[in-house]
Amino acid sequence: MRRALFTTLVALAALALAAGCGERQVVSSEREVTGGETTAGETTAGGGGYQGIVDSYAVADAEIEEEGGEKTVGDYRIGYIVEPAEGWWEGDPQNLQWRDPSPDETHHLEILPFDRRTGLLIPEMEGRLYVIDQNGEVVDEQPLRFYYAEFYHYANNFSIPESGTYTLRAELEPPDFRRHGEESGEGRVFTEPVVVEFENVRITSEGG
Repeated sequence: MRRALFTTLVALAALALAAGCGERQVVSSEREVTGGETTAGETTAGGGGYQGIVDSYAVADAEIEEEGGEKTVGDYRIGYIVEPAEGWWEGDPQNLQWRDPSPDETHHLEILPFDRRTGLLIPEMEGRLYVIDQNGEVVDEQPLRFYYAEFYHYANNFSIPESGTYTLRAELEPPDFRRHGEESGEGRVFTEPVVVEFENVRITSEGG
């Protein structure tokens, strides 16, 4: 219910903004979400626009619902997603190189830290994700990198060769950005590290 309300509020805000932007009007938006995959058509006249933002958050919300979970910790609403290992473009932006998953990488684990009040994804965070088995042993750990995709997220590939129930422990540092607000203290947000654990996460050797 809360997730549906959030998506509705973002959509209403986007429509209000679009209505006030003259030529930037929504002309079409066809997006189907099925098992974490989406198809999309043009979303706005003139390129870009607010509908694309609404769609991006809706896709992220759907994948958290279908392939992960979420918790609220302090100022954050943090979601996770479990997917098969993926490839990506990396390196010098002027000379990007494609990187396939290595043979031992089995899963792509994503962490999405949102501002609990606004629902916006929080950029410029550094962190690390630990995969812990039922004996309390760390199976794998990787730094969380920021990714561009259908929705922005932090993630990495992991090696989890055996199906089982695991705990995902994400440790995130406060974002290193400047904060607008009043000198009285308003705007002093996201100032402390955050740790969140997702228990009883079922992960299969097939990558899901």
